Amino acid sequence: MPQEFHLISEEPSPRFLGITVAERNARVARRANVLIDAGRRGEFPTLTVPAGVAITSKLIALLPPPHGLCRLRWEHGMADIEWRGAGAAETSMMEVSRDSAFDVSTVRARWCTTWRLLQESGKATDRWLARNFDRKFSRPLSFVFVHLGLTPNGATFITFLIGLTSAWLMTQTSHATMIAGAIVFWFASIFDGVDGEIARLKLTDSAWGEKLDTAVDQVTYLAVFAGIMIGAWRQGIGPLGWLVTLMVAAGGPLLLLWLRNFEREAATGHREVFVDKPVEVGINKAARAGAPALQIAACVFTLFRRESFSLVFIPISLWTDRRAVFIAVVGGALLFVAIMLLVYREAIQRAMRLMYAEAADQLTA
Repeated sequence: MPQEFHLISEEPSPRFLGITVAERNARVARRANVLIDAGRRGEFPTLTVPAGVAITSKLIALLPPPHGLCRLRWEHGMADIEWRGAGAAETSMMEVSRDSAFDVSTVRARWCTTWRLLQESGKATDRWLARNFDRKFSRPLSFVFVHLGLTPNGATFITFLIGLTSAWLMTQTSHATMIAGAIVFWFASIFDGVDGEIARLKLTDSAWGEKLDTAVDQVTYLAVFAGIMIGAWRQGIGPLGWLVTLMVAAGGPLLLLWLRNFEREAATGHREVFVDKPVEVGINKAARAGAPALQIAACVFTLFRRESFSLVFIPISLWTDRRAVFIAVVGGALLFVAIMLLVYREAIQRAMRLMYAEAADQLTA
């Protein structure tokens, strides 16, 4: 059942991350399943936020029952947030966590708040490498670009351009361009986190944005692999090399279509629910109680995550200048994944259906 109250963000309301603080506070409340009453102030509880203060969803979750006036102290030395319900005589004080609200009244305060929010901008699906390595680089980039006015879709487009640059370098034949292509591909993986971080900072993240980001990731992968194949052809490959190249060229898109079919089958009845990388998550869930081969498959899928796989390119590029080695590695991984999908189809589908059901329950909770 949505909560309903009157939200007041006192003036002046400075602009923060592209919108006024008052508008941002309203977005936070709506995302926390709050119906903001605008015309019947006396009939509903009132949350009054001091001028230049940005609230977070954590504050909404901590609100006590609306009885009388409750002063919410979020940071010593700053004006309290007031939560007023029925009964004017009763007054209380409540300490809330410091990350429930942020001071954005000055330029310096807004910069500090942006950085603090960036520290919490990761995703639940982030793996160890993304959390402890890639985010260390992507967050400073997001901090700079969000203040330059870059939109999430703009960041996605830049990621795509970086990926195309890597693909072009891979079409060349020298060892130096192979190393450079691998490094640029790794940088594309890092920059791939910027669009999501900016979207979550600006409260514009959406299922559609996630799908666009995933689609661009896949197109970038295909472009880089195409560049590798062209580079291998220019270096010269024998009949066996041509066979493997053709198998990878055909097998990659076919496997993606197969994975999409896996997702559609598992999502039956839950099509409105979006789950990030559902097949990978499903394989990981099935692997926890499955055969050792499934656990290896889960590791392969983890390796094929952009933040992991792009790093694998670097040691290979340092070892050899032969683009065909990349093709052989990718071909072997594609074949192994296809076999696992065939052998453990039911277990993976069962885990994915459970995953979609859990996601649907969270949306309706």
